[in-house]
Amino acid sequence: MVVLLIAKNKKITIIKPTALYKWAKNFKRIQDKFYDNKYKLRRLQQIEDFITLNNYKQIHHIEEVHLDINIPNVEFVNNIKQAKLLLVTHQGYSRYPCTGIIEQINTWLNDCNNIYLCLNRHYLNINNKRIPLKLPNDYQQAITSWLKQSLPNNTVVDLSKNYTDYGLNFTWSVPDRHYFISK
Repeated sequence: MVVLLIAKNKKITIIKPTALYKWAKNFKRIQDKFYDNKYKLRRLQQIEDFITLNNYKQIHHIEEVHLDINIPNVEFVNNIKQAKLLLVTHQGYSRYPCTGIIEQINTWLNDCNNIYLCLNRHYLNINNKRIPLKLPNDYQQAITSWLKQSLPNNTVVDLSKNYTDYGLNFTWSVPDRHYFISK
């Protein structure tokens, strides 16, 4: 909410910031314009390769930033129950409390047996709640360990590239932690 205070006894105008939301949805396209040469984010290519190599044909995609995923012979379905793979690149789920993320994953697994989940490590455990698990000191390994321990009856495969983030890797278009989770 933007509040504009002009002077005493003057009208106060409150402007709803819709442009910021539209900017977030289109961030990938805006980011693409930073470069003259055609390029593709490694994480986006990784998702497309995973879908192609594992022969998934019906995908339900939950996204926040439009990624322009283009894979021949793949149908993006509107109903999660029709999907063979649920692809989640929406940043909002990374902001859930850790228990909320696990609850959401379990809900998704009731509708689809296979999930390709992208989490933004910068948002995880945003509420700083203590996790009663023994986790490695390395933060990236701790995320994987937390998921595996919290989903013991499921397969959790870490597809992420571990690296020190100096802010150069565009984690805001495609989150940096990638997991394949299946029943």
